[in-house]
Amino acid sequence: MDPAILTIGDNGVVALTVVDKAAPSYSAAWQAPGGKTAATATLADYTDAGSGWSCQITSGKLTPSKNVTRRDRAATFCAPASSTPTPSQSTFALDVSFFQDAHVRDGLSSFLYENDTVEAFFLLGVDGDNPPRAVGRVIIVAGGFGGEPQADLTDSISLDVVRKPDVVFGTAGNSRLVTGAGTVTDNPAA
Repeated sequence: MDPAILTIGDNGVVALTVVDKAAPSYSAAWQAPGGKTAATATLADYTDAGSGWSCQITSGKLTPSKNVTRRDRAATFCAPASSTPTPSQSTFALDVSFFQDAHVRDGLSSFLYENDTVEAFFLLGVDGDNPPRAVGRVIIVAGGFGGEPQADLTDSISLDVVRKPDVVFGTAGNSRLVTGAGTVTDNPAA
């Protein structure tokens, strides 16, 4: 059997919008603007809708990190030393590489700089508004400015994800929504 291979074509999406805690019916549990889910959020729900930020992106990845503590016990006269791992929920970062666009007034570089340290909703998708994709919350950091002469200026940022994101796996019509809270829904309504 051939492996299932996923590629990001020219329809990948990385989108951000500042969390608006004054929004009607706002809830701290929201993972996307307006309380939408990974299955229902669209690019139009985010600040960069239509502004072309996704065309600046050269890489977007939700990167997990294991979160394990260890309890080390010294050897005794009757037992060898031991180390017991205690796993905790993984932590995540949204890692994004992009072409700098400081020459664009409302570009990605401007948005990151203006909203440094602000909490934002994110959308990461490999096929536009279709699954698979992830939504959640990150803390924005400013991107770099400048670089080598006579070269395309690029940068990369790693945005800390506030809590485990929601991910919809599969394809349109055959998907599974797995929330960061642990709820699983097969073929959720879009």
